[in-house]
Amino acid sequence: MTTVMRRRSRRWPVVAAAAVVAAAAAFWMLENPPMDTVSPDPAPVGELTVVSGQRVFFGHQSVGAGIVAGLAQLSAGADPAPVLVETESVPPVGDGFFAHAYIGRNGDPLGKIDAFRRVIEGPLGARLDAAVLKFCYVDITADTDVQALFDAYAEAMAQLQAAHPHIRFVYTTVPLTTDRSFTAKLKAALGRDDQAGPRDNQARERYNALVRQRYGSTGALFDIAAVEATLSTHPAVRTDAADDYAVLNRALAADNGHLNELGAQLAAAELVRVLARG
Repeated sequence: MTTVMRRRSRRWPVVAAAAVVAAAAAFWMLENPPMDTVSPDPAPVGELTVVSGQRVFFGHQSVGAGIVAGLAQLSAGADPAPVLVETESVPPVGDGFFAHAYIGRNGDPLGKIDAFRRVIEGPLGARLDAAVLKFCYVDITADTDVQALFDAYAEAMAQLQAAHPHIRFVYTTVPLTTDRSFTAKLKAALGRDDQAGPRDNQARERYNALVRQRYGSTGALFDIAAVEATLSTHPAVRTDAADDYAVLNRALAADNGHLNELGAQLAAAELVRVLARG
């Protein structure tokens, strides 16, 4: 075998592997088409004024913290503006406040329900006009018994509403994750699951459908998943195994599950609108 032939034979596996990777990447692009950009809505000044006079509690984890930061940005320069206080107790402020706190732990949605219940049944609950409990995307994955979790959530919220009729409870869908990157898909194929794949978002879609069916007509639904998936022209819907599901628009994402500054402001604006309708 000549030197040239030996060189070609050594390069061939590399070329073949590169071709396979390129083909796989092209297929991924077909599955995950580019998304439209999103323009931020103007700050809901009128709604901010209404919410600034309300006494609100928002129980959350990291995605919720981003929404609170978005609310702070929306409120900058507004007069009056919601007074943001991180606490589970009665805040030492005037009549209106937006209290918020990290409650429970991610991956344990039933524990979050219990933690939210404790806050509402504590001293703060007697002062509230509105209360919101938001799950995180890691609370619902492909392994979740979606119906059982929704039933537990709905039962708890009904019990709290009956015991505290002065509080307007705002119901929420669960946040989404983005399409998996090409690298993440390869890792998932090797068994390194990041709980951000199609089956995970399909489970979130099933849960969110139950929430929308039960609470969509109440005027008290904060549909964060719809905000995350909505683009300027069409929703970010994917299909896998004949099941449609929504994903987090990358234009709104800081990573595969958290909102960037724009996404946080859009979500905060929607929460303000829902609270203002009360």
